[in-house]
Parts: sequence; C-alpha cells; structure tokens
Amino acid sequence: MSTAMTQIVDGYVKLKDRRPLKELHDHRHKLISKLRSLEGAFDPASAIKQNQDELAIIEAGLARLG
Repeated sequence: MSTAMTQIVDGYVKLKDRRPLKELHDHRHKLISKLRSLEGAFDPASAIKQNQDELAIIEAGLARLG
C-alpha cells in the first residue's frame, strides 16, 4: 500500500476535513474506470491495483471520520 497516500489521508483525518478525502475518492474511481476502458498493448492491471489499494486507504479514512 502507498505510504504517501496513508500519510495524506491521516493528515486530512486529523484535520477532520472530509471534502478533500471525498475528492480523492471520486478521482480514484474515475481513474480506475478510465484504466479499465483502455485497449491495446498497454496492460493497466498494475495501475488498477495500485489505485484500488489507494482507494481502500481513502475509504478507511472516510470511515474514521464517521
């Protein structure tokens, strides 16, 4: 999992700032959707996995905010 994303999420949770976490959440969903729609020689599997892992971190942060 991404240490950087964990630190970013922890910072927003400490500040009790839900809005940027929600924006990160929505952005990761869009990225995953776009990556899944790619065609051609590029295999997006590792990028999708990384974004899914970061999405899980963000969702855990949102859950901590209640």
